[in-house]
Amino acid sequence: MNESILITGANIGIGKECARQLALKPETKKVILACRNQEKAVAAKKELEILTGRSIFDIIIMDVSNVNSVRKAVATITKPIDAVILNAGGLGGNTAEKSTASGMNELAATNVLGHVVLVEELIKADKLKKVVLLASSEGVRGVKQMGMKPLAMKSSSEEEFVTILNGSFFGGKFNAMQAYGYVKYTGTMWMFSLARQYPTIKFVCMSPSPGSTSGTGIDQSTIFSDLNNTIYQDNANKAIHRFIK
Repeated sequence: MNESILITGANIGIGKECARQLALKPETKKVILACRNQEKAVAAKKELEILTGRSIFDIIIMDVSNVNSVRKAVATITKPIDAVILNAGGLGGNTAEKSTASGMNELAATNVLGHVVLVEELIKADKLKKVVLLASSEGVRGVKQMGMKPLAMKSSSEEEFVTILNGSFFGGKFNAMQAYGYVKYTGTMWMFSLARQYPTIKFVCMSPSPGSTSGTGIDQSTIFSDLNNTIYQDNANKAIHRFIK
């Protein structure tokens, strides 16, 4: 039973809907809305209180594309939480290819960078007890209907994952939709690597798209076997940490 849950990107879309549904469960005592914008977070909190009839929502301001912002947010958490939902992300808009201060492009920084720092800082401070859930994507193994081709990595080496995160992997033909699958793959492999390091915490990767949540979930490694490769998992983890200072 998870009494306290932190959700990134919680002021809109899937994040806000997760907050609403969790608040409707009697066992939920606190939902922390981790948002980038204070005004939007406050508006979401008020709406959620009306929708659920409960005043259990707290706000933490956090920009998941900024390491310092995430670390400051974690420092404000005074009591351990049961679960974290890593929801914030997206295709990065018109600036997805732009490099951030970390060296990752904006697409990678928004979907991966802050989430890694958030989870690992919480674990380090003994502030995370039970579950980490990452909103991943079927793009990891390709979605023909969406124009997302299957991943075509040569080695899944640490260096190759680095090129995905800084964007050089795509050369001069950066396509946010295609890059999104590679970035989500990197984040998913990090989750698997961490799961082996911390066996007392449950790590779950799940696609939130309608096609994956309307039926029974399946083990995606039965479709894309690279997901089970522990060397690839650790390479992704090491590559991500090359951008964290």
